[in-house]
Amino acid sequence: MRISRVRAYALNLIVSPEFVISTTLGTHATSHYVIIAIEAADGTIGWGEATVVALWSGESQAGSLHVINDVFTPLLVGRDAYDTEAIMKAVNTAVVENTFTKSAIEMALLDLKGKLLNLPVYKLLGGDVNSTRIPIKFSIGLRTPENAAEIAAEKVAQGFRAIKVKVGPDLATDLERVACVRDAIGPDIKLNVDVNGGWTVKQSLQYIPQFQQFNIAYVEQPTPRWDIDGMAQVRNSVDLPIMADESVFTPQHAVQVIRKNAADLISVYPGKNGGILNSRLIAKMAEAADIACHIGSNLEWDIATSAMCHLAACTGNIQVQTYPVDILGPLYYRTRLPGGAVHFSNGHVQVPDGPGFGLVINEDDIRNLAAGETKPENGAGTVAPSTPGTARAKALL
Repeated sequence: MRISRVRAYALNLIVSPEFVISTTLGTHATSHYVIIAIEAADGTIGWGEATVVALWSGESQAGSLHVINDVFTPLLVGRDAYDTEAIMKAVNTAVVENTFTKSAIEMALLDLKGKLLNLPVYKLLGGDVNSTRIPIKFSIGLRTPENAAEIAAEKVAQGFRAIKVKVGPDLATDLERVACVRDAIGPDIKLNVDVNGGWTVKQSLQYIPQFQQFNIAYVEQPTPRWDIDGMAQVRNSVDLPIMADESVFTPQHAVQVIRKNAADLISVYPGKNGGILNSRLIAKMAEAADIACHIGSNLEWDIATSAMCHLAACTGNIQVQTYPVDILGPLYYRTRLPGGAVHFSNGHVQVPDGPGFGLVINEDDIRNLAAGETKPENGAGTVAPSTPGTARAKALL
């Protein structure tokens, strides 16, 4: 079955104000997406999503749309829709970096293949070695200690058994925030802190021991993403486990982290790693080194969230029971995928089990959301206005 058409839509969603994430990297109040449709000759469509955040991956909507329309589409049209790995090799050769955009292409290809074969993606990739009901954790930004505690208590009451708290710019306030959260959730809820690379090695060595009193499960990305040697020094000098997140975008990054014994855990997810196949490769490499993996997040919408669910289900070294994952992006928005939203309940996410990624998507809904013309699901929230030129579908026939 040949690929006949590719279309891309720019979509902007406002994060619910009560959950806006602030970190050492900045504030995430609006999410910018590019939604990709890859259509086969019989009319079957596979869907992908790029979560583009310039300060995170260096990608923008305009840049992503340009790469899709002018570089990737000519590579895709006419190719056999089943040749996922060969197509992704061509995609990776054509453009460096742009991991979230590449991941969206791969998502759409896998979704399309699953639909053509009438199989869920996780079955295409080996089956459910993990449960399809996946425990997740809720992430809290740099909020006041009292507000952070209030959010944490609310989420635990809803069934969450794990909470993440952002820290970094102010040690005294960070300690107070984590102390308040621990008091609010009690001793049995898993709790970790995420620095987003905001500390130097010296600060990490000084600060991390002060968080041990709160029964912290691990510290996520204490040093800057480029300083793998520094993270190795921290990891070998403190008692709390260290997770690498921003330091591992590619399999090559994972090789360096593993060689240098720089982390006890590695966070993977499709957007950051340039696709599910790369995330699985990193997880396998880590497994060989006896390093567990976890799934992180960039506040994905429902399409990429479904892809993350399928990744978790079929990848044994993503140890979801020990380390509840960050598959939580849609919870931060009032606008959900019309008619096909991923289901969350009681601190868990359910892997959608239909063909492909299991979502039923109406292209008119995506087109209308991109144009800002559709009210969010349940009539709540707003769609952020698109900038001129990005609201319409970008398509090459």
